[in-house]
Amino acid sequence: MKSLEEIKKYKHLGVIQRFQKENPELATEAVKYFEDLMIFFWASQKHHLDFKNNPENEDLNFSFIMDEKMLQIDRIWHVFLLFTKDYMDFCEEYFGEYIHHLPDIVPNMPQDESNFEQNLNRFLNYNYDLLGHDVIERWFC
Repeated sequence: MKSLEEIKKYKHLGVIQRFQKENPELATEAVKYFEDLMIFFWASQKHHLDFKNNPENEDLNFSFIMDEKMLQIDRIWHVFLLFTKDYMDFCEEYFGEYIHHLPDIVPNMPQDESNFEQNLNRFLNYNYDLLGHDVIERWFC
């Protein structure tokens, strides 16, 4: 897996321009949303590896979700998926595998509110420690 800094350097102007065209009110933020998508991919893959290597660590026992507050990051991911060859090539080059988009994972989680809250808390704590305050604030505020 490549470093976060390497992944953050990846840009796809076609994705960014299409997102801007479809969302003119968000045009000035499109580059940041795309970078946040790159950060999300990296953190998701890192979490997968961390949990695989430490399955007994309860702090790592959570689903890596795209929360509804991260809607714009999800929307730019949808645009990236339309560039199928580029998306597949990106995934292979940067992660060695295809990163599937799993819609509606949160509604399909066990509906016990404490399970959802525990998952979200673990997700937030993991990413806060990994990525810092500024990223979590962008994603959730």
